[in-house]
Amino acid sequence: MVNFTPGDVKIDGVNIHYYRSGGSNRVGQKPPFILLHGATDDGLCWSRTAKDLAERYDVIMPDAQGHGHSDRLNAGFSFKSHTRQVAGLVKELGLKKPIIMGHSMGAGTTSNVAVEYPTLPKAIILEDPAWGMMPPTTGNDGAAQKNHEQIKAYQTAVAKMSIEDIKAECRKTNPTWPEYEVETWAASRKLWDNALFDNMPLTDIPYEVIITKIQCPTLLIIAENGIVSRETAEKAAKLWKSKVLFKWVYIKGAGHSIRREQYADYKKAVDEFLKELG
Repeated sequence: MVNFTPGDVKIDGVNIHYYRSGGSNRVGQKPPFILLHGATDDGLCWSRTAKDLAERYDVIMPDAQGHGHSDRLNAGFSFKSHTRQVAGLVKELGLKKPIIMGHSMGAGTTSNVAVEYPTLPKAIILEDPAWGMMPPTTGNDGAAQKNHEQIKAYQTAVAKMSIEDIKAECRKTNPTWPEYEVETWAASRKLWDNALFDNMPLTDIPYEVIITKIQCPTLLIIAENGIVSRETAEKAAKLWKSKVLFKWVYIKGAGHSIRREQYADYKKAVDEFLKELG
């Protein structure tokens, strides 16, 4: 049984809450593994993945600012704040060369950390990053802006429901999700700052530039009905400049929340990549 210990760190005056498995293995301290959630989720939305990883790793699941039990957004917030806060978390907890895995918004933060702090991560794993969903030109892109407004309206409406109604909504819209994913998703809907969507876009740098600046081994996981298309993944592979490993995996029968919908295939992709890292 894995027990996650809650904790808090102050980074640039902002309280960041996290959950950690900790522990040692037979040969010493387990290597660190950070999991970064998507927009309107929180750290505990990684619980299943974290429990599997905790056999081999010291797993840390932070609540991003504006989510979970971390501080709400402030006047100085931008999505660059998340990047600085992850770097600050690593420093405050004394972590050495963590592997960082992120989903959606968290995948964007993960890639930004790899660019801004190139010596910090050992490797990164990106679960369907929001590439092209809310691009730097959002203000001039009618389709992207409309998509943004639809997501904002839906998430805001869900947050106003009771927990039981949120669970029912989740089961209706995601009928293949296991019940524990429904539980953590529903709980997180009540804990995000509704100012979040006022701070879009997620990045001011297109993925075509980001991918050329990453220097650590990288796994990109995409899905049949996700955001990142095969064409985008193929383009990213062609743009890759580093001599270290870049790999992308396509998973059938899944949407944006890949691990919630096709966990066995997702886990296989992650495990194979970790094995290649050594």
